[in-house]
Amino acid sequence: MKILIVAGGQGTKMWPYSRTDKPKQFQKIVGEETPYENNINTLLKEFPAEDIFVSTKRKFIKYVSEQSPQIPLKNYIIEPDIAKDRGPGEGLAFLRLSMVCPGEPFFMVQSDCYREPAEEFLKMIRQAEKLVKKHKKLITGGIKATEPSIGVDYLQLGQNLDDDAYAIDKFVFRKDTMKETRELIQSFHVVTHCNHMCWYPELALEAYKKYRPDWYEKLMAIKEAIDNPGEHEAVERLYSEMEKGATEEVTTNVMDKGEAIVILLPFKWTDLGTWSSVYDYFSTTPENYEDGNVVSVDTTGSLIKSSHKDKLIAVAGVEDMVIVDTDDVLLVIPKEKIDKIKNIQAVLTERESTEYL
Repeated sequence: MKILIVAGGQGTKMWPYSRTDKPKQFQKIVGEETPYENNINTLLKEFPAEDIFVSTKRKFIKYVSEQSPQIPLKNYIIEPDIAKDRGPGEGLAFLRLSMVCPGEPFFMVQSDCYREPAEEFLKMIRQAEKLVKKHKKLITGGIKATEPSIGVDYLQLGQNLDDDAYAIDKFVFRKDTMKETRELIQSFHVVTHCNHMCWYPELALEAYKKYRPDWYEKLMAIKEAIDNPGEHEAVERLYSEMEKGATEEVTTNVMDKGEAIVILLPFKWTDLGTWSSVYDYFSTTPENYEDGNVVSVDTTGSLIKSSHKDKLIAVAGVEDMVIVDTDDVLLVIPKEKIDKIKNIQAVLTERESTEYL
């Protein structure tokens, strides 16, 4: 069993901490440990460093080497510095694993997520290993759907195969309205889908061949270029020619064909996708999440974070706000309008103020 840590994303929704040259997985978003370091340190409790592979962009190698010196250099899977979304990037990682350790299953870990307690996460990985070796099917993760939530996809459950592990009868795309979503979780035995992929790289590539043959064709051409003269240039060119897209364009088809299994996660899973998710990670009351030298008066439901421990951030009379202060940017935005960060980034791009991105 190999562990594949995916650490090549840009994390644009976590701006201004997450930047083009140093995204959120390598930043100290929560406490004194980066999300990447947190995942590495957790995995090393159960797996030898030689069995852990890291997939990242070339420009992030320095952060990987600084924050996980235990991982051998030969276990780095280098993705070109070209934004192509997860489909091509993860496809390249599957290709590399199929060449380096053929016939070995892998468990993929997104490096920008937190999982607590860590011991339950490690137990779930071993459960996934047992299931993938027995059934030779895609394994993923799910959470019991007790309340309707717009913006997430669902998995319709079939036969119980193991403790909290079920065959997937059907992949159900997210609904447009709360009414439709409520009817879905009331009418069907469903769980929300959350990526914790365990599979064989060869089976993953076969699925690419079936459902995204254009990606597969480029990956096979990259395979031919590896270890040959001009490898770097050829890989860069072929990768640049791959169409953008999410890995789900492949995996959802596999799940919909009944060729996948879901394990109900036995731990708290937090995807640090937005500042609202950071607030939710800490929030158990209407109080604020404050990190830094903060004074708040008559302020509730807000996230206030500063990278300057000696700079005072004073806030009064606000509610449900995100206030984030870095060396060169101060962000002030209502939590309910956190998606407007992309509009700010668009304006900065238009102004050619890329030093702030």
